[in-house]
This record gives sequence, C-alpha cells and structure tokens, in this order.
Amino acid sequence: MEIRQLEYFMTLYKELHFTKAADKLNISQPTLSHQIKVLENEIGVPLFDRLGKKIAITDAGEILYEQCTHIFHALENTKNQISDLKSLKAGKLVIGALPGELTNLVSEQLLSYHNKYPDIQVSISSSDDLLTLLKNNKIDFAITYLQKQFNYEGEQLIKIPLYEEDLLVVAHNDHPLLTPEVVHFKDILQYPLILFPTMNQCRKVIEHAALNENLSVTPKLETASVDAIFKLVEQNVGATIISKTLYSLHKTEIISERSIYNPHLTREIILLYRKDKFINFCSKAFIQLFLENLSSAGLIAPEKSLHTIKALLK
Repeated sequence: MEIRQLEYFMTLYKELHFTKAADKLNISQPTLSHQIKVLENEIGVPLFDRLGKKIAITDAGEILYEQCTHIFHALENTKNQISDLKSLKAGKLVIGALPGELTNLVSEQLLSYHNKYPDIQVSISSSDDLLTLLKNNKIDFAITYLQKQFNYEGEQLIKIPLYEEDLLVVAHNDHPLLTPEVVHFKDILQYPLILFPTMNQCRKVIEHAALNENLSVTPKLETASVDAIFKLVEQNVGATIISKTLYSLHKTEIISERSIYNPHLTREIILLYRKDKFINFCSKAFIQLFLENLSSAGLIAPEKSLHTIKALLK
C-alpha cells in the first residue's frame, strides 16, 4: 500500500466519479482505475461499488477513508514538526563539556542562544567522561580537549580542532611573578599555587609538562571552582595557571597574566561527535553561534577545520 494510492483513493472518495477524480489528480482515468483496483486487491475487498457510470463507497471504503484521515493528519503533523525544527521553533539540545573552564565557556553562549532561539530546550552535561556519554548517545556533541594518545577514529568519533590556546600564569598585581615579562615554568612552581584538581584536563597539561622537566607540582590549594580560584588569586593567596580563555572571562583590574616559557604550555580544544549521528538543526545553530563568539574573542579555528565545520553546518 503506497501513499500515492491512498491519495488517489481519498480524491475518488470525495468526487465519486473516476473521470473527475482523474482530472483533479492530473492523471488518466485508466491509470486511476488501475491503481484503485491494485489497492482493492491488496486489501482483499472492494472499496467502491460500480453502479454503471456511478460509484458508491462500500463499508470497507468508509473504514479506509477514516484511517486515511488519521494517516494524512499524522503526515502533515510530522512535516510541521520537522519544519519547526528546521526553523528552530522546537527541539532539544544536549551539549557535553568538560567541567571547569570549558563548561563555563559553553555556558557563556546560553543567553545569546536562548535570545535567538527561545523555544529550544538546552542542557549542558558537565562530565569528565564525555566519551562514554557520546557512545551512549546521551549528548549531541562535546566540547573537550584533544587527548593525543586517544584513538578517536577507532572509536567511530569525529574530532574537529576548534582552536589552540596558551595556559597563562595569573597572579595579583603585587605578586613577584609578574615582575619579569618572561616567566619560566620552573620558577612558577616555586610559589604557592591555586590549581584545579588532578582530574582536570588543564591540570593534566601542567602535570605532564612538569614530568617532562623532572619537576613536581605541589599546589597550596586545589578546587574545581573557577570563581574560587580567581577570588583567592585576587586576595593574593597564591598564583594560578589557567587557560587564556578563562582568564579573559574573569580578569579584573587587580590581577594580571604572563606567558609561560620553557616549556610553553598549550592545549587544543576540539569539537567531538559520533560518526553515525545526525547533527540536528539545534546543534548546528549552537555550533555556528559558538564559532562566531570564538572568532570575536580572537580564537580562530585552523582553516582546515573551518572547511570541515562549514560542511557540517550545511
């Protein structure tokens, strides 16, 4: 049973005349007669009584008409719902982000996104295990750091580099670390530090760099709260090592930053999603807005990534 045959049936039901119905459908009368006969053969009972040049609907035809009404209403409703999704008047978006600065970075976009698409339900899932959430289809996509040793391809995941940024040392304006323009990594570790816990990806970059230099990281205080880190730095309790993005979001007049050398601490932020998952309209709109805001902040994705993202957003 095909939708086209049901459309033919509905038109004939209303016209009760093969020639008039065929004219309305822009098909020949023999074609209409043949398709109705095919439909009747499939159902196993006549849908119309042929009374000479006139036709009448049968009881089976009345049942089919009633059901067709529901079918075509459901189809129309489906089209309207999909149209709403395309125009972003409905839908749900679940974004995964690593706890800490990336959750903050993604959250910064929520007001702009809500103002532009107020009918979209948005949820941010802050987790250290975004890969499992992606595999279990719990999130639409993730904003995370590149783990160079991880086999994304083998896990059927697509990664798109968004931008690379430095980690900076941030301290109170009176802190001795800010005296030189160039601050060496080993010198920073000699002072009291307020850092993220060891599970934090930013902290892992610091620990990896220290390991390569045969140095140890012994923070004075550890906290997962970004606000707490900056408040403690503002009180000159200690310095911190934090991403450039996070510093730009929380800088005040009483704290300053310096670049770190020997080694230069950097990290790469990526967009991650499943190969087999359709990137829905809600996701595309958020990614587009996210990229625009990154660009405004001076964080530009590599040219190759921009081409990939443009293809993704089509």
